[in-house]
Amino acid sequence: MIIWVVLGIGFAVPAVSKFSDPDLWWHLKTGQIITESGRIPAADPFSFTCHGKPWVAHEWLSDIVFYSIFHQFGFRGLVFLQALLISALFFSIFILVSRRTKNLPAALIITTLTGLAGIPFWTCRPQLFTYLLLAGLLILLDNPIHKRKIWLAAPMFALWSNLHGAWIFGYAVMLVVFTDYAIYAIKGGKRGEALRLAAVAAISLAAVLAGPSPMERLTYPLQYISGAIPSQYVAEFKSPDFHTLSFMPYQLLIISLPAAFYLGRKAMRPSQWILMLGLVHLSLTSGRHVPLFAIYTAPLLADQIEFALAKRPAVPVRQEIREFWVLNLILVLLIPFAVWAKQPSVNDEAHYYKPNIYPAGACNYLKSHPRIGRGRLLNNYNWGGYIIFHLYPKYLVSIDGRADVHAEHMVRDLKSIELGAADWKKVLNSISPDVVLWPVDKPLASLLRSDPGWRAVYEDKTAVVFVCRENKAAGSTPDGIGRQPGVTCLSRPD
Repeated sequence: MIIWVVLGIGFAVPAVSKFSDPDLWWHLKTGQIITESGRIPAADPFSFTCHGKPWVAHEWLSDIVFYSIFHQFGFRGLVFLQALLISALFFSIFILVSRRTKNLPAALIITTLTGLAGIPFWTCRPQLFTYLLLAGLLILLDNPIHKRKIWLAAPMFALWSNLHGAWIFGYAVMLVVFTDYAIYAIKGGKRGEALRLAAVAAISLAAVLAGPSPMERLTYPLQYISGAIPSQYVAEFKSPDFHTLSFMPYQLLIISLPAAFYLGRKAMRPSQWILMLGLVHLSLTSGRHVPLFAIYTAPLLADQIEFALAKRPAVPVRQEIREFWVLNLILVLLIPFAVWAKQPSVNDEAHYYKPNIYPAGACNYLKSHPRIGRGRLLNNYNWGGYIIFHLYPKYLVSIDGRADVHAEHMVRDLKSIELGAADWKKVLNSISPDVVLWPVDKPLASLLRSDPGWRAVYEDKTAVVFVCRENKAAGSTPDGIGRQPGVTCLSRPD
């Protein structure tokens, strides 16, 4: 028990210490809009580049959950939710592994390695629901022919599809497993079992349609698969960087697979080979899929290690889980409360993210002054969500983390403006912003400082605010207002 507590706290505390995902902010704002209006947005409300463009908030249920907790308990509540989901995920992985091996140290090592491999992705975002639901689905799919509980897959997918778009991955896993077992059942003369699996698959797909915008939520994941959304410009869709320490556990997990297969040599089902090799490919091509790979391969490793250690003494993990499952559950619930107690009681966002990664000072400056021009604000990709959270509806952003919304102009903006390409000014004029809020050390900031059409009105160590000289609606900023060490406020750009 002590080992389990240390394991849970050791993972949960580092993972929830700081909010690092830039998309959290626009998820919170979307949840606020849905909660206060009682309606889910059907068009983009946040950007001036795509304002009014059809947009389906396919993660609307996650947005409501995040905002409701934030509204009641602030950032501390989000930390608690994150720790709760992570702890439940680790517990589910441990159950998956302990079903395959009776050796407690082996089960703990595999669970530990799985948890470490996913640490860069255990952030406060809708994907956490996908990771937890995938682990739950794998528990259901353990020998599905003889389980009546497999019918729980239908309500699971009804919930999953309204929480996060990666439900389609879970459904693909289920289809591969069902096809494997159905072929086995038909060969054994058990057509009824095969038909039952087919019925579960069909009803689960129909369950995805439960909720708002059913067809859009059904087809949305296919846009990523088809390449219609330019995910190659999103950091988490790029291949893992094996030169960084954070991906070292993932490397160990990859290396341990062939070693475990060599030592165990347990025969695997065709579905296991297909899914494992497919996830190896997906995780190598996109870091976003590393947690999915880790969760799926954990029980496969346990299988092989159990075979390799079959003739050695083992600690009966199953007995511990069955006899003390209530105590284990209580310990899992205590971990989020321990993390909660560690957080500052003051609801100050500065305590919850690393300094200087968001333009807090610049947003406060724009918030405290009259809107400039039409409120069209040019920003870089990673700051879009934060600006939405703090400045919407006073200002509309040019781009944010919703790649499905910004797919058409995303490539142009990222290549030309963010990198300061030769045609940056042409692209900037075509966008026609009133305000530019930009990282102080990026190429565009240097270019605008020397451009006669723009003037800096605010600057600190993180961000600089430029306004177009043609805008006469900029509020005056008398000398000394908001002045802090390292902060520059300039006069009105008339």
